[in-house]
Amino acid sequence: MLVSKKSKFLYLYAFTLFILSALYGLLMRWNFAFPTKFIPYQNLLQSHSHVAFLGWGYLSVIGAIIYYFVLDDHKKSKVYKATLTILLVVIPLMLISFPLGGYKVFSVVLLAVFGLTSYVLSFRILKDLQGNNTSVKLIRYGIYYYLLSSLATWFLAFVIVTQGKTDLYYNTVYFYLHFLYNGFFVFALFGLLFKIFENQQIVISEKLKQHFFIYLNIACIPAYALSVLWSTNLLLFNVVGFVASGLQFISLVFLIKIMQQAFSQINWSFTSKLLLKFALISYSLKISSQILSAFPYIVEKSLALKPFFIIGYLHLFTLGFLSVFLFLIVGQFGKINLQKPTSKVGILLFLSGVFIAESLLFLQGFLFMFQFDAIKNYNFFLLIFSFLMIIGLLVIYINQFSRLPIIK
Repeated sequence: MLVSKKSKFLYLYAFTLFILSALYGLLMRWNFAFPTKFIPYQNLLQSHSHVAFLGWGYLSVIGAIIYYFVLDDHKKSKVYKATLTILLVVIPLMLISFPLGGYKVFSVVLLAVFGLTSYVLSFRILKDLQGNNTSVKLIRYGIYYYLLSSLATWFLAFVIVTQGKTDLYYNTVYFYLHFLYNGFFVFALFGLLFKIFENQQIVISEKLKQHFFIYLNIACIPAYALSVLWSTNLLLFNVVGFVASGLQFISLVFLIKIMQQAFSQINWSFTSKLLLKFALISYSLKISSQILSAFPYIVEKSLALKPFFIIGYLHLFTLGFLSVFLFLIVGQFGKINLQKPTSKVGILLFLSGVFIAESLLFLQGFLFMFQFDAIKNYNFFLLIFSFLMIIGLLVIYINQFSRLPIIK
């Protein structure tokens, strides 16, 4: 079984896809520093983003959900083996289809197969989920939000055929990203973290966890208003977005209280604690950014400086929060070895690359916003620190084939 207690295959496979996706990202950074006509930027971007979200993010999260929340007898179901096998075939083909043909027939077929297969997998997981505590609720609603986000992928085809790349097209894309990011990934990752706490008998106030879930859940749907502000001047959307981001901030306050209780009890290694702190800081910055993005002035400046603020926000989530959180979670149940000295070096290189690259993105944006002199050789420096992330990932990856025991 791909997600059995002994199997590391699924997670190493997803990690491999992450590195390949990151290499595509590095190639795009190279194109900014040393422009060439031979790099199909838009096609690489499609492949980079789809494989990062679906290959690294989705596969790792779904694998962890099955591992932690599905009973061993249910794991043996042919549905899990068949659906995961299809996904393992479809996703790497996107690494080839997008660069060669872009968003054309073959890529669309692959995405359709992925979508239909993920529906079967999602409904099977929902059927097998047991209990009704906060960790289970987070997983359940995370899958609900995934299903909601996926509706946009089918509607998108209709929009392209009937209207082309209008505002409706981009708002449909943002609908998908919002409920994938702030719905599926956020809910599922915190559900997995709370499950780890439960398994390790780390006692957390159930009331705090319930309040965290309630405010996060109430905020999720109206927070989509923040994603459409670029296309409308209606103040109502700013108000709705601000209220939703305020509710998210309240959920963050409860999360901080939860983590205060957790840190007083966890007996993790320095590396695991570092990953958790880094992911939580990134998540806190994400919430703060969403609050600021409700103001018209910030919306205007973010659009004008999209290569810095919006791209910075997306990478803050995917690298600083999602990827770091995944390393922590997969490391906690022994599918990725993060404790060998060289693996720790890889983690530090990766985190350093993320931190400096994010700092460069936002700093350059603020320099332009306040009309200061821009950072010279900005694209070259960004390329260097993106390369640092790749080196870190490769160091971690190579160490996965060590037979040394894993110490949490």
